[in-house]
Amino acid sequence: MRKNTKAELIVRNRKIMLVVAILATVLFSIILFTNKAAAENSREVYTYYTSYQIQSGDTLWSIADQFMGPDYTDKKDFINNIKTLNHLGDDNITEGKFLVIEYSSYDKL
Repeated sequence: MRKNTKAELIVRNRKIMLVVAILATVLFSIILFTNKAAAENSREVYTYYTSYQIQSGDTLWSIADQFMGPDYTDKKDFINNIKTLNHLGDDNITEGKFLVIEYSSYDKL
Protein backbone atom coordinates (compact mmCIF):
# COMPACT_ATOMS: atom_id res chain seq x y z
CA MET A 1 0.00 0.00 0.00
CA ARG A 2 1.29 3.43 -0.95
CA LYS A 3 1.65 6.17 1.65
CA ASN A 4 0.01 9.51 0.99
CA THR A 5 2.29 12.46 0.60
CA LYS A 6 1.96 15.43 2.88
CA ALA A 7 0.43 17.50 0.06
CA GLU A 8 -2.18 14.80 -0.63
CA LEU A 9 -3.12 14.66 3.06
CA ILE A 10 -3.52 18.44 3.18
CA VAL A 11 -5.78 18.40 0.09
CA ARG A 12 -7.85 15.53 1.53
CA ASN A 13 -8.24 17.31 4.88
CA ARG A 14 -9.29 20.53 3.16
CA LYS A 15 -11.95 18.66 1.16
CA ILE A 16 -13.27 17.08 4.34
CA MET A 17 -13.35 20.47 6.09
CA LEU A 18 -15.18 22.00 3.11
CA VAL A 19 -17.83 19.27 3.15
CA VAL A 20 -18.30 19.65 6.92
CA ALA A 21 -18.60 23.45 6.57
CA ILE A 22 -21.23 23.10 3.81
CA LEU A 23 -23.24 20.59 5.85
CA ALA A 24 -23.08 22.83 8.92
CA THR A 25 -24.26 25.82 6.88
CA VAL A 26 -27.18 23.87 5.41
CA LEU A 27 -28.18 22.54 8.83
CA PHE A 28 -27.96 26.01 10.39
CA SER A 29 -30.09 27.48 7.57
CA ILE A 30 -32.77 24.83 7.98
CA ILE A 31 -32.95 25.42 11.73
CA LEU A 32 -33.04 29.19 11.30
CA PHE A 33 -35.82 29.23 8.71
CA THR A 34 -37.86 26.57 10.49
CA ASN A 35 -37.83 28.59 13.70
CA LYS A 36 -38.79 31.76 11.81
CA ALA A 37 -41.73 30.02 10.13
CA ALA A 38 -42.86 28.53 13.44
CA ALA A 39 -42.71 31.94 15.11
CA GLU A 40 -44.78 33.47 12.30
CA ASN A 41 -47.39 30.71 12.60
CA SER A 42 -47.61 31.12 16.36
CA ARG A 43 -48.58 34.80 16.15
CA GLU A 44 -52.09 35.52 17.32
CA VAL A 45 -54.54 36.37 14.56
CA TYR A 46 -57.47 38.65 15.39
CA THR A 47 -60.78 38.34 13.52
CA TYR A 48 -62.93 41.38 12.73
CA TYR A 49 -66.07 42.13 10.75
CA THR A 50 -66.77 45.13 8.57
CA SER A 51 -69.48 46.35 6.27
CA TYR A 52 -68.43 46.93 2.68
CA GLN A 53 -70.48 48.77 0.06
CA ILE A 54 -70.15 47.11 -3.32
CA GLN A 55 -68.63 49.43 -5.92
CA SER A 56 -69.02 49.35 -9.70
CA GLY A 57 -66.77 46.65 -11.14
CA ASP A 58 -66.37 44.78 -7.85
CA THR A 59 -66.39 41.00 -7.85
CA LEU A 60 -66.11 38.61 -4.96
CA TRP A 61 -62.57 37.88 -6.19
CA SER A 62 -61.55 41.55 -6.11
CA ILE A 63 -63.10 41.97 -2.67
CA ALA A 64 -61.21 38.89 -1.48
CA ASP A 65 -57.98 40.44 -2.79
CA GLN A 66 -58.70 43.49 -0.68
CA PHE A 67 -59.69 41.79 2.59
CA MET A 68 -58.18 38.29 2.68
CA GLY A 69 -55.85 38.02 5.67
CA PRO A 70 -53.31 35.64 7.18
CA ASP A 71 -55.81 33.05 8.38
CA TYR A 72 -56.85 32.15 4.82
CA THR A 73 -54.58 30.55 2.26
CA ASP A 74 -57.25 29.73 -0.33
CA LYS A 75 -59.20 32.54 -1.97
CA LYS A 76 -62.12 30.19 -2.73
CA ASP A 77 -62.53 29.48 0.99
CA PHE A 78 -62.55 33.20 1.75
CA ILE A 79 -65.17 33.83 -0.97
CA ASN A 80 -67.30 30.95 0.34
CA ASN A 81 -67.11 32.58 3.78
CA ILE A 82 -68.37 35.88 2.33
CA LYS A 83 -71.19 34.04 0.55
CA THR A 84 -72.16 32.20 3.75
CA LEU A 85 -72.11 35.34 5.92
CA ASN A 86 -74.27 37.22 3.41
CA HIS A 87 -76.57 34.33 2.42
CA LEU A 88 -75.52 34.51 -1.23
CA GLY A 89 -76.49 31.58 -3.44
CA ASP A 90 -74.08 32.47 -6.23
CA ASP A 91 -71.30 34.91 -7.15
CA ASN A 92 -73.60 37.70 -8.33
CA ILE A 93 -73.32 40.93 -6.33
CA THR A 94 -75.01 44.28 -6.95
CA GLU A 95 -73.42 47.72 -6.88
CA GLY A 96 -74.61 49.81 -3.91
CA LYS A 97 -75.54 46.84 -1.70
CA PHE A 98 -73.57 46.05 1.43
CA LEU A 99 -71.65 42.91 2.35
CA VAL A 100 -70.50 41.76 5.76
CA ILE A 101 -66.82 40.88 5.43
CA GLU A 102 -64.87 38.83 7.97
CA TYR A 103 -61.20 39.76 7.91
CA SER A 104 -58.20 39.03 10.06
CA SER A 105 -55.11 40.85 11.18
CA TYR A 106 -52.07 40.36 13.36
CA ASP A 107 -52.83 43.80 14.85
CA LYS A 108 -55.27 44.19 17.71
CA LEU A 109 -57.68 47.10 17.30
